[in-house]
Amino acid sequence: MQQAQIAPRRSKGRDDKPASTAAWQIVEAAVRPETTCGRLKDLCSSDPALIVRVLALANSSAFGTAIKTTDVEHAIALLGVQGLRNVALSFCLDDMTPRGAQGDALLTVCLRRAVAARALAAALGLRNASEHFTAGMLLEVGLLVHAGRDLDQAAHLVSVPAGMRLTSERGAGLQPHPARGAELARSWNLGETVEQAIATHHAPEPPDTELGRVAWAAERVAAVFEGGELTTQRQAAIDAAMGLGLTEDAAISVLQEIPACVHEAAASFQRAVDHQPDLDELLRDANAALVEMNRSYQRLVAELEQLVRDKERLTEELKVANGRLHDLALTDELTGLGNKRAFQDALARDLARAERMGQQVSVVYFDADHFKKVNDTYGHAAGDDVLRMIGETVRATVRQGDVPGRIGGEEFAVLLPNTAADQAVIVGERLRNKIRSAVVQGPAGPLQITASFGIAGDGGAGVGRRGDALLERADAALYEAKRSGRDRVCVAPPVG
Repeated sequence: MQQAQIAPRRSKGRDDKPASTAAWQIVEAAVRPETTCGRLKDLCSSDPALIVRVLALANSSAFGTAIKTTDVEHAIALLGVQGLRNVALSFCLDDMTPRGAQGDALLTVCLRRAVAARALAAALGLRNASEHFTAGMLLEVGLLVHAGRDLDQAAHLVSVPAGMRLTSERGAGLQPHPARGAELARSWNLGETVEQAIATHHAPEPPDTELGRVAWAAERVAAVFEGGELTTQRQAAIDAAMGLGLTEDAAISVLQEIPACVHEAAASFQRAVDHQPDLDELLRDANAALVEMNRSYQRLVAELEQLVRDKERLTEELKVANGRLHDLALTDELTGLGNKRAFQDALARDLARAERMGQQVSVVYFDADHFKKVNDTYGHAAGDDVLRMIGETVRATVRQGDVPGRIGGEEFAVLLPNTAADQAVIVGERLRNKIRSAVVQGPAGPLQITASFGIAGDGGAGVGRRGDALLERADAALYEAKRSGRDRVCVAPPVG
């Protein structure tokens, strides 16, 4: 870990936002509609170092303005609010980038995409070159954030070919940097267009916005200089540029100017980067050793992708297994119905829904008559057969959306959403008749079972808080059915 090399201009306790310097204050102020160039000049003037840097970058062809002025007020007026915001945001990204060889490598991949986006925009005759430059700088901001947590791993990620970066991140269990960068852009209020450009720069197809399409093509232009199979990468970059509307010759010209522009842009940030080979050097270096290295990379990526697929498959299987465990935790093993916990969870949910929607809810409580006698006379195996029969009968009788459950022992319940008590009586009578008609084969012959039922309903204001009272009323009605001779349905009096 080399986090000590990170520039000390981060906010305390965070590694995804520069400190509240004048540059960051400019970024935040520029999104407010009332902000004027005069206000931005005041912010800029509070940091003499920033004045020097604004003039240096604004005067550089790397940023695409070439205004050539030594007066900061003139520079700000020419840049405008959004132009100065882009300059300030670029400096914020520079401040986020660690110093040293690993940090320079991170800055290089950012600058490569920035100058590629600016060159493509210029070749297309688009306005706001600074906006495209800044969007390109932001494409890899997700990697800059990760560098604040693990610089070694972030540096490794930028050392692999650009097309393999997402797979490497997935293999390491990391959130892909486009998603991480888009989240950061959202938190910085950079706008939906910039957020989309960052999120989709590795997508198979370009997005539908101008900024997003240029950023998407810039990623493929930058990838030519970051390893992988050169011929394929070069053709992909040319195809992407031609997809924007450039000719093949114009696309090649963009590729040829990238290395020099990276050096120039780095100088504008007062940073140095390693030698940037041009296309001719890359082609000369594409010898047998390089070809074999790329083949090894491809084999490694194929193996890594297989590992990722295996990992994702195992994750999905674990998710399914956890779902099954969850279902088992809420299911009565003997009858296959929901257990008491599942029933109570469903009751709380449906009562809350009934209160929101002004509906009625009813509960049917019932148990097998003389069940203890069955166990005592014929044994627990016969008792289990009776309970299984009741479970099967209930499942075959209730409607979709009703919630049957075994509450305990021989006690059962059915929750009937959007059902009044008089309608619940029909369900109770149907269950009573089906249970009475069913036959269970006991050790001494057929067993005929009856059940007693108690029904209670509720609805209206406050019903969501009367779950316990509803169950108590249904239980009291069940007790009345038992007291009245069993094998019958009794209904609790209405609430109030």
